[in-house]
Amino acid sequence: MTSRKKIMAGMLAATSALVLGAHAAAAQEPLRVAAISGYFSQGFGISIMEGLERAKADLGIDLTIVDTGNRALDYEEQFNNLAEGDYDLVFVMGWELVDALTKTADANPDTRFIFIDGVLESPSMTYIDFVEEEGSYLVGALAGLLAEGAVAPFANGPEVGFVGGRDIPVIRNFLSGMQQGVAAVAPDVSVVDVFAGTFDDPAKGSELAMTLFGQGIGTIYQAAGPTGEGVLQAATAAGAFAVGVDIDQCPSAPGAMLGSMLKRADIAVYDMIAGQVDGSAPVVPGTVQVGIASGGVELKICDDVIDMIPQEILDQVEAIRAGVAAGEISVALNQ
Repeated sequence: MTSRKKIMAGMLAATSALVLGAHAAAAQEPLRVAAISGYFSQGFGISIMEGLERAKADLGIDLTIVDTGNRALDYEEQFNNLAEGDYDLVFVMGWELVDALTKTADANPDTRFIFIDGVLESPSMTYIDFVEEEGSYLVGALAGLLAEGAVAPFANGPEVGFVGGRDIPVIRNFLSGMQQGVAAVAPDVSVVDVFAGTFDDPAKGSELAMTLFGQGIGTIYQAAGPTGEGVLQAATAAGAFAVGVDIDQCPSAPGAMLGSMLKRADIAVYDMIAGQVDGSAPVVPGTVQVGIASGGVELKICDDVIDMIPQEILDQVEAIRAGVAAGEISVALNQ
C-alpha cells in the first residue's frame, strides 16, 4: 500500500470511529423530561412527582420541574420556554393551564406534551386519562351499603355526601361514578352533592362539609384538591367520616377517614417514561386510559376502620371491584 493510500485509510478509519462514537454518545444521552404544574407539592401532584423521581433514579432521565405558582399571566411564556427547550416529553397537570398549553401545543406540534388527568381537543397531544368514575363507583358502593345498613359509626341515615372542587367535567365524573355505585347497591340511598367552585380553599371545603354533616350525613366523598383538605378536617371535628381522593389520605385525618380513591399517577407516569426509554411503547398522540383493570385506579379502605366494616359488605365491594376490572360491570361517564 502506498503512503498516500495508508494516509487515506487512516483518515477513513478515524472518521468512522468519530461517527460511531457520536452515534454511541447520542444513544447514551438521557431522555429529557420536563413537568409543569402548580400542584406538585400537594394531593395528586405528589403521586406524579413520585413517578418522575423513580424514573430519574431507575432510568436515568434528565428531569426538569417547573412550578407555575399562581402567575396566570406567565403561563404562556412558561409553555413557550418548554417548547423551545428541546425536551423529549413534557408532562402537564392542572386545568388552569389548559388555555396556555393548547396554544403552545398547536403552535409546536412536534413537542410531546402529555396532559395528565383529562382529554383536550388538541390532536397533537398525549393524554393520561384516569377512569376516575370506576374508582368512584366503588366509593359509592361502599358508602351506599354502609348507609343502607345504617352501619355505625359511618352512617346516620339514608344519605351520603359529595364535595367537589370546580364544577368541571372531570369532577362530574367522580360524582357520576359515586351516584352509579350507590344506585347499584342501595337504591333508597341518595347522594347530596355540593361544589366549592375552587380547588384552593380548605376553609370553604370545611364549611360545606360541616353543613352536610349537620344535616345528618355520616360520610362525605371529596374530590376537591386542597379544598378537600377542609372536608377531612371537618370530618374530624364532626366525629364523622370522609373519603379521600387521588392519593392515600388515610393518615391525614386518622379515625375520621373511611378510605381513599387512589389514582396511581406514579405508575402511569413511570410506565410511560419507561416505554419511551426502552422503545417498547413510544409516546404518541392520543389517549391512554388508566382504570381498575390496569391497577391505576383503586379504592383503599383505611387500616384503622376496616375491621369496623361487616365482612359481607367488604365481600360485596370486592366482588364489584372484580366485576369492573373484568368488564362485567360498566360505569358510564357523566353525561
